[in-house]
Amino acid sequence: MAVILVTGSSTGIGQATALHLARNGHQVFAGLRSPHTATELKDRIAAEALPVEIVQLDITDGDSVERAVGTVMDSAGRIDALVNNAGIGGGRAVEETPLEEVRAVFETNYFGTVRMLLAITPIMREQRSGRIVNMSSLAGRMVFGCHGHYSAAKWALEGLSEALAFEMAEFGVRVALIEPGSVPTPAWEKGTPPPPDSHYMRSLERLGQWATHTMKNPASPLDVAAAVAHAIESDAPHFRYPVGQDAIEDIAGRASVSDDEWIAANCLQGEAFRQRWHEIVGVDYFG
Repeated sequence: MAVILVTGSSTGIGQATALHLARNGHQVFAGLRSPHTATELKDRIAAEALPVEIVQLDITDGDSVERAVGTVMDSAGRIDALVNNAGIGGGRAVEETPLEEVRAVFETNYFGTVRMLLAITPIMREQRSGRIVNMSSLAGRMVFGCHGHYSAAKWALEGLSEALAFEMAEFGVRVALIEPGSVPTPAWEKGTPPPPDSHYMRSLERLGQWATHTMKNPASPLDVAAAVAHAIESDAPHFRYPVGQDAIEDIAGRASVSDDEWIAANCLQGEAFRQRWHEIVGVDYFG
């Protein structure tokens, strides 16, 4: 049985992950910004008598992070795994995103993870064991127009995770990245919508078409939770876990062409764009 702290556990992937890990027999501490609103999570914990303790945790607040980690250590005496799941979405053009919104995306999706790592890595280093699972995204491997700031935060997380894997290896700590494609969760409701009079409607429309297509056969939060469980429980965990058919196909397609070919493909219009995308990823997203 591992002692696991999961951030952003109120809904969606975080909730599914906390419950799945608890069903697997682990002691889970479910971090939530507002525990009083987590009625669904509390009901499921009670109904199944799961070993889950809810802790108040706002990853944008250093004091909250320290209190939550202290609560886990006081209760369990160790932390075997950290799942950095909390995040927000959003999709706007670079020009049309105010700087305060850019900061908000990075504050949660990147700096929030950094705060957790600053609190947890000394514990795992001293333990000389642990698993750190960071929730990235397909957007950390492939970029759409009007998705730049979200992707930038995920790309930053990917680079950070690779460096962390090198640094923590000598202390017996393994690091993993989870890279889901489309997953039906409330996360995107937390992002600010683009302006209706955007100058970048073509990019917005393409992003919307891709999302509409992938949501016909999305990965589920439980699929993501299963990948997290493998990263924590396996004796031979992977570093990267693409989750969902769209993530697998799109990552492979993007890797099959050069940067220049990729940029050129996305500068095409109309039928030429649709055909080139189909050639690259093998899926007709825009038909």
